[in-house]
Amino acid sequence: MERHFAEELKTLKQKLFQMGLLVEGAIEKSFEALSERSEDRVKSVFEDEETINSLEIEIDEKGHTLFALVQPMAGDLRLLTMILKINTDLERMGDHAVNIAEKSQYLFGQPPLKLDIPMADMARATQKMVRDALDCFMNENVELARKVLQSDDKIDDYNDRIYQDMAALMEKEPSSVHRALCYVMISRNLERIADLANNIAEDTIYLKQGKEVRHHFETT
Repeated sequence: MERHFAEELKTLKQKLFQMGLLVEGAIEKSFEALSERSEDRVKSVFEDEETINSLEIEIDEKGHTLFALVQPMAGDLRLLTMILKINTDLERMGDHAVNIAEKSQYLFGQPPLKLDIPMADMARATQKMVRDALDCFMNENVELARKVLQSDDKIDDYNDRIYQDMAALMEKEPSSVHRALCYVMISRNLERIADLANNIAEDTIYLKQGKEVRHHFETT
């Protein structure tokens, strides 16, 4: 029974990684939709969401079945709990990618803002956080997990700058309000994706070391 459980847990972890790759791709496509004004990219994000949601349900059902059938040892119990938590976080990331694609779709029909917006830099930094968060969890790499946590301040700085720039633009040019608000919301979605990547990094540290690092707190 223990061997079978270990194999099922390994399969579930691989399924989670597959879902993570789809989410990472959806985030990238959502920003490409914005930068390239591509309806095809928007459509692809929507299609990815359906697959991501199906995987989320599959992983959740399988994980809870394992809970019901087996009484896992402490280490396996912790891993299974983390898989179910990360499963939810990844599904939420997919939702944020859809939000970005929808806001981008609105902007297709609008003239571009005459303003240097660091959205591309923010998107790339966010994508790297997601990629590193997945890698640190799959490889149980605490050092990489801590680097993910350190990257969050950069994302917050981008979000603050974009908000300030858009607020100033809306005050100066009232005709830009709807477009500027779209950029504020896209930035906010990227910031939330980064927060969810943080969750995965925190879970990795807890999984390996039993240390709680949420809210900058560590147990000793």
